[in-house]
Amino acid sequence: MSDQVILGISNTHHYRFTIVNLTETAKEPMFLHSLNKEMSVFLSKTMMGALFLAEMTKNQQKVSIQWKDESNKQALAYSDRYGKMKSVAYSTTHEEGDIRNEFILGQGIMKVIRWDYESDTYQSYTNLIEDTFEANFIKYLTESEQIRAIVGMDVVPFDFPGNDFSSKGIFFEALPDATEESFVFLRNKIDSLITKEAFWNLGIDSMLETLEKEIGSSLEVLSKEAPEFLCDCSRHKVADIIASLGEQEANSIIDEMGKIEITCEFCRTAYQFDSFDVEKFFKQ
Repeated sequence: MSDQVILGISNTHHYRFTIVNLTETAKEPMFLHSLNKEMSVFLSKTMMGALFLAEMTKNQQKVSIQWKDESNKQALAYSDRYGKMKSVAYSTTHEEGDIRNEFILGQGIMKVIRWDYESDTYQSYTNLIEDTFEANFIKYLTESEQIRAIVGMDVVPFDFPGNDFSSKGIFFEALPDATEESFVFLRNKIDSLITKEAFWNLGIDSMLETLEKEIGSSLEVLSKEAPEFLCDCSRHKVADIIASLGEQEANSIIDEMGKIEITCEFCRTAYQFDSFDVEKFFKQ
């Protein structure tokens, strides 16, 4: 089954919502980078967080989320509002018995960057707390965006033979007309629902129907998108990196190694350039 994102609005409570199945999209970087169970969960949630934030932006904007804790575990995910995504993660193993092995972020920062083709880059961040990704994500929304939100994420990692990977999430964002009463009502209903394993085992359309029953009102679907892992690297972009080294440094690498090879950290595509390529770069 292909991944899907449902975008919509609760006219009754004045909330925008996103429901996502990101299972297949999240598998790609997991296998590309040979992530362990812990980092598979964290990177999947980072990707969902980037997608949720991208849904809050204008059409041409992209959003990235990067977090790094005190042990140098880190994850980075990019998304646009249509779910075109790329991501990477690096793990550091804690000592046996450390509570952070149980999917807890350590101290560090979570940084969010937004940009598009016609405006300046906007950056913001929050200090990580010793808690789940979801708690830190809500902390960021509250502190940096002044937005009230309700978030639920469920990632089932490969843990034993026969256990299939799954990555799903829901996001409710308060609109300006949303009341405190609506926030408390929705949070109580949704927080109760997302603790149930049966809810996360549903297909995405059934998740929508279950949410409607739980809150007792309809949710208007505005659009449906198909997320995918899509790296935007290219030989031309990598050539720009080589050009930024300067001709002397590039030729020095060629003399020593016989070629210049640069591997994309997201999709692991290797680009190779020889002396003729380098000569052409600097002539142009």
